[in-house]
Amino acid sequence: MSESWLVLKFGGSSVSGKWQWDTIAALVRRCLEEGHRVLLVCSAVQGVTDALQSLADRAGETCEDQVEALLERHRQLARTLQVDSLDLVQKAEGNIRQALGALSGATVAGERYVAIAALLSVGEWLSTRIGERFLAQTFQTEWVDARDALETLPETDPRGRRAWLSARCDSRPSERLQHDWSLKKHVLITAGFVARHHRGGTALLGRGGSDTSAALLAGRLGAKRVEIWTDVNGLFSADPRLIPSARLLKTLDYDEALEMAASGAKVVHSRCIRAAADVSVPIEIRDLAHPDGGGTRICAAAAGATRAAAGIRSVCHRSDMAVMLLRNLDTREQVGFLAWVFASIAEAGVSIDLVATSETTTTVALNRTSNVLDAVLLERLAEGLRERCAVTVYPECSAINLVGRGARVALAELDPNAAFFAHHRLLMLSQSANDLCTSIVVMAQDAQALLESLHASLIGKGLQRRQYDAVFGPPWQARQA
Repeated sequence: MSESWLVLKFGGSSVSGKWQWDTIAALVRRCLEEGHRVLLVCSAVQGVTDALQSLADRAGETCEDQVEALLERHRQLARTLQVDSLDLVQKAEGNIRQALGALSGATVAGERYVAIAALLSVGEWLSTRIGERFLAQTFQTEWVDARDALETLPETDPRGRRAWLSARCDSRPSERLQHDWSLKKHVLITAGFVARHHRGGTALLGRGGSDTSAALLAGRLGAKRVEIWTDVNGLFSADPRLIPSARLLKTLDYDEALEMAASGAKVVHSRCIRAAADVSVPIEIRDLAHPDGGGTRICAAAAGATRAAAGIRSVCHRSDMAVMLLRNLDTREQVGFLAWVFASIAEAGVSIDLVATSETTTTVALNRTSNVLDAVLLERLAEGLRERCAVTVYPECSAINLVGRGARVALAELDPNAAFFAHHRLLMLSQSANDLCTSIVVMAQDAQALLESLHASLIGKGLQRRQYDAVFGPPWQARQA
């Protein structure tokens, strides 16, 4: 096939109104003029998936007003785009009610997961069906079913939550798919977030699912790149809401981007990055409101990259951490204490983000959000560990993560920040084995001051004598000007 594919993904805020779809149409035109085939992967309209999840949580209750409000929102979008949506909304309503009925009648968890997946997928189906009719006013377009391209991989528990709501799919190129879709129109549009369960039915790809869909489909099609169009123009050297002087990162390799995603950067999900990295498809993150502005490109590390390319790229921040200090009460240095700690935490269904250990004390940092770790569960976990150790819990902590190749080098540059810890508690200092991240865990109330200090000394200071370079672009304020 002589024409290359471009996969463009649009999030919920990017498909919610007329100017957004006008901009999408302009981007499609540009891609066609460059000689590409185009696949658009779209999320549900902003807030719709949350509304559908709320319906799922209330299955069995009377939710007529909520269903009608959700449908009316799509009718309004269609009116704004001047397309007919009567048949689409009627079908969506039928699918919603069918899924809610299945949820109400579900007697086992597996049946609930199947019904939830069917219900939550309605948002993407509606947004892309309406969007396809709008684009068809200008282009030769065709809606395609992502489930024809993405089939889930078997899980250990085929009826479990992961198999239906956080499924995995193969991203390797498919000659059959490339051939079949090359026979269709030059502009295709499909729903993100969904795949076909290998036993039949609709499965979901979990958090960040539409980003992941785009990367998986780009791999299957052998696409030139995948573009993530959102409401920010890329990844930054810090969260610009906390550090307004944060710089745009023009380019990152897959490993750096993965470390940033794991360290708190929320622009693109780690599963999307992994899927793209598996098949070496570059990712470009762009801002729909500023389509001609710069963005972030994530791709393979340049061949022969050396220490000259090393350095801290971003000072990331996670505010949702809890820390437990565990002091071993057994003075006989009995073998297996650390294994027992890990097993006890795992049995509680909790994963450990960071760990540091000495002869008498082990410190663990837990992500409260990903572990759904509330105060009750945290105290229950601590109580179980008190069987063999003294436990001190710090429930409100933050992790400052210094991300970049050669992160150990940053330790030599922390001297100007050392005085900070004379007056503020340092709970943990952890270095990743891959030399891509140094983590500093502090009390939550101390995080902002440390974040500002580290960003200024590790990134701002090095850029004072030059505007931009190959890595760092303009500051966040320049985008707002």
